[in-house]
Amino acid sequence: MTACPVRLAGFGLVAALAAACGGDGVAVVVGGSGSLHPLSEAVAESFVGTAPGRRLAVGYSGTAGGLRRLCRGEIDISAASRRISAMEADACRAAGFRYVEIPVARDGIVLVAHPSNTVVDCLTLEELRRLWGPSDDVRSWRDLRPDYPDERIRFFGPGPGSGTFRYFTEVVVGRPGASRSDHYQTANDDMIARGVAGDRWGLGYLGSAAHMHNRDRLRAIAVDTGFGCVPPSAEAVADGRYSPLARELYLYVGTSSLARDDVFDLVAHYLDMAARLGPELGYVALPEAEYGRSRAVLAASRRAARP
Repeated sequence: MTACPVRLAGFGLVAALAAACGGDGVAVVVGGSGSLHPLSEAVAESFVGTAPGRRLAVGYSGTAGGLRRLCRGEIDISAASRRISAMEADACRAAGFRYVEIPVARDGIVLVAHPSNTVVDCLTLEELRRLWGPSDDVRSWRDLRPDYPDERIRFFGPGPGSGTFRYFTEVVVGRPGASRSDHYQTANDDMIARGVAGDRWGLGYLGSAAHMHNRDRLRAIAVDTGFGCVPPSAEAVADGRYSPLARELYLYVGTSSLARDDVFDLVAHYLDMAARLGPELGYVALPEAEYGRSRAVLAASRRAARP
């Protein structure tokens, strides 16, 4: 039997989808972050070619949903576009669940506009706070700057279960989860892209992989963090110039799951392939030394998990 990658947005259909692939179960289930989903899916496709007999499902439900499912033992690996919060870590400990954190790549959160909106080419962090903060005091572009057109802004972005939403609101607004309430919210980055692409004066934000996938119908807006206008290029993400809108992306894996060859081998393959596949998809690879440290952590956790 060959390995069978299954794509799904939720996990209620895992058994049925596994059966549709010709088997009686799914060995490894990967969920969590939508921002990291394209890389997880590409790694899974690569893993299939090297691991006959292995079975896996790759889906996404947002970082928060993935971490909840991980700590309940419902999935084996949760991708995350931010670090696990103190509250989430406490919930895992209360459930007696131990995990290991594995950084796998970096990306940038990209502000996107319609290609025909050539007026707005750079926004400051303070302007982003005014645009996305819970006060909702900016309704038109002219509300933001007097020389901008008096055109209503329609906002598109991730929802509260998204790690991108939590990270963005924390570094831009100043408090995780603090956001204006009138924006279109979705866990699907392609739906955010579709919304902005369909509205000349729309504004949205999404991960850099989703931006790359939709770059022909969106225009990236540079961000002035105090050092001039910086576009969300791979170089700016890698060297820190795009901070604070650059971030690390993680895998969280249950330590007990690492005793299983299929889980351990998939995570090890992920570390081997992230630097090769990530840049093609819009991610930034970590320095090789960081991958080396993660391999050492993974191996140590594997030894501790095995009887």
